[in-house]
Amino acid sequence: MEKRTLIAVLLSVIILFVWQFFLSPKTPPSTEPQTTAQTQKQGDQSATEPAKTGQGAKQGQETERAALPLTEKRSTKQINVETPKLRIKLGDLGGGLTSVRLKEYKEAVGGSQEKELLENIAPYRYIPAVSQTSGNGTVSDATLFKADKENIVVRDKPETLTFSGELTNGKKIKKVYTFYPDTYTIGLNVQVEGLEQSTAYADFALFNMKDKSSYVFKGPFIYDGKKFQQVDDLGKQVNANKSYSYAGFDEGYFSFIFLPQGTTKPDLLVTKVVTQLDNSSVDVPVDRLIFDKNGIDSTLYFVPNKLSLLKELNIHAEKIVDFGWFDIVAKPMLWGMNWANRFTRNYGIDIILLTILIKIIFYPLSVKSYKSMKEMQKLQPMIAKLKEKYKDDKEKLNREMMGIYKTKGINPLGGCLPMVIQIPVFFALYKVLMGAIEFRHAPFMLWINDLAAPEDLFTFHVAGFALPLRILPLIMGITMVIQQKMTPTGGDPMQAKMMMFMPIFFTFLFWGFPSGLVLYWLVNNVISIGQQYYINKRVA
Repeated sequence: MEKRTLIAVLLSVIILFVWQFFLSPKTPPSTEPQTTAQTQKQGDQSATEPAKTGQGAKQGQETERAALPLTEKRSTKQINVETPKLRIKLGDLGGGLTSVRLKEYKEAVGGSQEKELLENIAPYRYIPAVSQTSGNGTVSDATLFKADKENIVVRDKPETLTFSGELTNGKKIKKVYTFYPDTYTIGLNVQVEGLEQSTAYADFALFNMKDKSSYVFKGPFIYDGKKFQQVDDLGKQVNANKSYSYAGFDEGYFSFIFLPQGTTKPDLLVTKVVTQLDNSSVDVPVDRLIFDKNGIDSTLYFVPNKLSLLKELNIHAEKIVDFGWFDIVAKPMLWGMNWANRFTRNYGIDIILLTILIKIIFYPLSVKSYKSMKEMQKLQPMIAKLKEKYKDDKEKLNREMMGIYKTKGINPLGGCLPMVIQIPVFFALYKVLMGAIEFRHAPFMLWINDLAAPEDLFTFHVAGFALPLRILPLIMGITMVIQQKMTPTGGDPMQAKMMMFMPIFFTFLFWGFPSGLVLYWLVNNVISIGQQYYINKRVA
């Protein structure tokens, strides 16, 4: 196979294979929208059916959990809490969170609406809802609570909000929230009358995350102190065989983490339940909650998936940011661009600097590759004669060709190395752009306002179809044509036709890629053109 054909086939196959099986967006599970009545009925059932206990519960402590009737009461009051980082809403029905927004992030580029990280889709389910227990009391998430404050603005010191309610058996329950001025953290203490010094089982949290149809959506997870386990199957149930440190929900760019506190870690039983196409709910029944005179404590984190922030939590939450197979390449790249961004304040410039650095590192290899291609070009007349001579004996032809390459000291694959080496870098950068929150809504210049998304100069609307005009892929295709004109060719007509097609193929391939990735490839091509010009002068 000629060198150019090998380059085209190798790169095309690898890109298409990896895209198909590793990088293509996950399609949300096919779930038909439910009617309001159906959703209400299922919600009531999930709230009232006994939860399954984890395998970590001690024998003899497993008791049948009574079904709890939901009251007909509905929320009549909403409490608003604002911190420097979060905008929170809580309801008196259930005494839980109904909405959490991150003030520093927006839903859309250039928009004014703050990022909604949590939004309840059913009026009777709240976060966190201590909905069922065994032992000396029962708790219903339909309990109507009374708040000790109307609205809260957190400034220089933590503020608390206490919900007081009465259980279905007449016992008293308190939920005390603590809001902090400088973190994405909410503290929660739950006290239930009659549960002091006893073990309880509770559906302790139900949370809904938005952006389920997002390319970067990952879903619920549990962490056992050593590794993360993703709960990515609809209806899959993960029974704890050991005490998990915490459970959470990874939206891709943002995460919710539920961390039970105390010396005795509970077992978490995570069940993913999808009720609408763009929302996902997760039940986290907690086994072996140890109530004492101070109740039980937990911490709720609503945090951007930024490595530095996650590390500051000191719960190994930085493991949430996982770039898969390319993690070993992607994280150093991300660290380097974050370091450079302290000076540039522009991640587009950081991508350009990264590209220049990579080209400098591999420049010696590129020179060797270009020289190998030039030598291959000189051998083409001899190779053509061999092909004519042994046109009916492919095996003999290959032996003779390899003999010539060995005699001349030429590696026939040498010309492929610069392209092949870029593949891990290319996909690592893709994973960074699609998974690192630093690039979400990060502008470059002019109309390029989001390096993690394709750039649209403007959009044509034709026969009901939206056809975006994207400049970067077009310029990138042009640079590929120029680069081909400057690169030694083998004189093979089939190879020449294939190489003529490659710029078109790559232009369409990159059309839907993030603009930051297209920028990387474009700058790489421009630098390669300059290198090729310089090397051609030297070799000549």
